[in-house]
Amino acid sequence: MKKEDILKLKPKFISQEQRLEFFEDGGINVENVLNDEWIQKCKKAVNDFINESKSLSKSNAIYDIQPDHTKESPKLRRVSSPCDYNDDLWKLLTDGPIGDVAEDILGPVVRFYQSKLNFKNPKGGTEVKWHQDKPYFPHTNDSVITIGVYLEDCTEAQGPLEIIKRSHKKNIIDHYDEDKWIGNISEKNLAEVDLESKKILKGKVGSVTIHSYRTVHGSKPNNSQLPRPLMLYVLSSGDSVPFTPQPLKSKYEQVIVRGKYDNKIICDSGEFIIPPNWSNGYSSIFAIQQKERGD
Repeated sequence: MKKEDILKLKPKFISQEQRLEFFEDGGINVENVLNDEWIQKCKKAVNDFINESKSLSKSNAIYDIQPDHTKESPKLRRVSSPCDYNDDLWKLLTDGPIGDVAEDILGPVVRFYQSKLNFKNPKGGTEVKWHQDKPYFPHTNDSVITIGVYLEDCTEAQGPLEIIKRSHKKNIIDHYDEDKWIGNISEKNLAEVDLESKKILKGKVGSVTIHSYRTVHGSKPNNSQLPRPLMLYVLSSGDSVPFTPQPLKSKYEQVIVRGKYDNKIICDSGEFIIPPNWSNGYSSIFAIQQKERGD
């Protein structure tokens, strides 16, 4: 759905000023989105996933773990499609405030694409290098966002999301190095990015970040003594659908979570480089960028 049409609608949760800031900068943070009840439900989900991971010695299709993960000191990096395995995380979107926030940015019809629960463990949890999301999952139009939910307080030391302001208004940058997919913007191509326009989206527990899938973003390692779990929902307007296979399989793929869909899509003009064929899925952005496996 086009920005001009969205801004004519009365917002449900965030302010009109916050919507304007999002469309101008390509990303914002919004405080006090989850109440205490939702926070406790989400924290329980996090603890359940961590406990489930303790028996693992290597990553699998659901759990991506750090190389030094052990039962005694579990170090999860990602849970893929956590909404498939925890009803509260799904209801936070469909019945809770995340759906309202999504409507305020995407319009009244919201389509689910994927979910993931990312961790940055204390004392050096993995960085995420500068990248855009569109090269990973291009859609028919650019009304695609990620909403991140901080499930613990996230200070600058814990590696919060960082965006490059207004980068969503510029070119999509190649995430290949010659013919090899690297999953981030190469050092050579970083010259195209105005790193001085960085915006740090830290926040309290229960706050959310929102960024366009065109926005250049990343995050530093977690150098604090505290964890940084982040629940992520990737969503689009109802009229935007993916061109390429879904790498994170989910029983909710392409479900309309808000509004009534009219069976129409909008296609933006132009061309772009598509990602590798992930018909069989992939582990995580961490493993790709850290070159641990042949993802």
